[in-house]
Amino acid sequence: LVEKQNAEMGLMPVVSDEESEYGYIAENRHMIQSFLEGKRPKENFSDGVNVTELLMTAYMSAEQEKTIAFPPPDLDSFVPAVAKGKWNPKKS
Repeated sequence: LVEKQNAEMGLMPVVSDEESEYGYIAENRHMIQSFLEGKRPKENFSDGVNVTELLMTAYMSAEQEKTIAFPPPDLDSFVPAVAKGKWNPKKS
């Protein structure tokens, strides 16, 4: 719950049962079951890489204030302003 509440403006909603609300219980159950059965989980490392590339491209697009092609050629070296500590929500 705390990790999602680092916004610098606006109110953050309180979720009393975050594990159930966001599906963590089912996700954890699936991963454990996959491990016990020796099966590959529905979502794997490659899926995580794809999601990360998509999110980094979204950050890049927002910073450039334009639509960009996916994947952009310089994605591997891109570090979002928020990760550098240079993002200011009050400027937006």
